[in-house]
Amino acid sequence: MDKSEMLRAAIPSDVHSAGIDLVDQCRWDLAVARTKGELLQRVFSLAERRGADRAADAATTSGRLLAQAFGVKEGVVKAVGGLPPGACLKDIQVDVTPAGRPWPVRLHGELGRWARRHEVEMVGGAQDLGDGMSAAWAVARPREQREGGPS
Repeated sequence: MDKSEMLRAAIPSDVHSAGIDLVDQCRWDLAVARTKGELLQRVFSLAERRGADRAADAATTSGRLLAQAFGVKEGVVKAVGGLPPGACLKDIQVDVTPAGRPWPVRLHGELGRWARRHEVEMVGGAQDLGDGMSAAWAVARPREQREGGPS
């Protein structure tokens, strides 16, 4: 399976809107180093940073996972048509999961209101493309009906 087939297989078929971002690991690492890690604290919650630490393995560092999660956040901004006034990237919470599965994305504040108004949930993911590059994506799809819960 080539990389484009892998990306297509990872994106849900019932899509309300979507956004994609190309992540350059070297540029991300330079930005993190230049800000002495402040960028990580400004963009990610403590839970997101700890989640990336737990999900990291020998092949994928937590730094790479956070760069990809940043790409997912950028994809969310594109999927919703831009970051609304008063919103920030921390309002987008990306739960990094094991490779091959979409990452749940929780939206808060104005972004959460957008998701409720459009009756969608957001998922995302990333695929390593080699040479320090990753493709990250975010998809808004109709909210799943939960048994016994509100629709």
